[in-house]
Amino acid sequence: MKHICFQQAQDFNQHRMLRHEVESHLAAEVAQLLDSHTEEGLHWRGTCIDLMEALHTAFLTGLLVDSDGIIVPFQHIVDQACQLLHVNTPRNPYECAARGRRRKGLQSRPYMQRYEHSLSQKNDHPLWDLISLK
Repeated sequence: MKHICFQQAQDFNQHRMLRHEVESHLAAEVAQLLDSHTEEGLHWRGTCIDLMEALHTAFLTGLLVDSDGIIVPFQHIVDQACQLLHVNTPRNPYECAARGRRRKGLQSRPYMQRYEHSLSQKNDHPLWDLISLK
């Protein structure tokens, strides 16, 4: 019986480590996006909810920091990303992100589940798949 509990704990820790790696990868992609210039003509092709879920997940990692090492506020990340991607800024980006995480079913899984699956399929830049250059 103890062996099963130990195995479950190991599986849980491995899943947490994998989740952290996926979230860190997303944060790096968001940082790359925020370093882009508006002249590049980038456009978001996904849903606003997917974008807010991705941005909020990247924010929660604590890896998006300014030049002083201070974590960039979520609203600033949203404003900058929406401007770069030509998306209307939602009134409540926190609610949009939460709505995305609450999705259920096969047709509309949370963005992070789809992102993780895309990474597992050897796609190194899943976020950029939803960004087009016009």
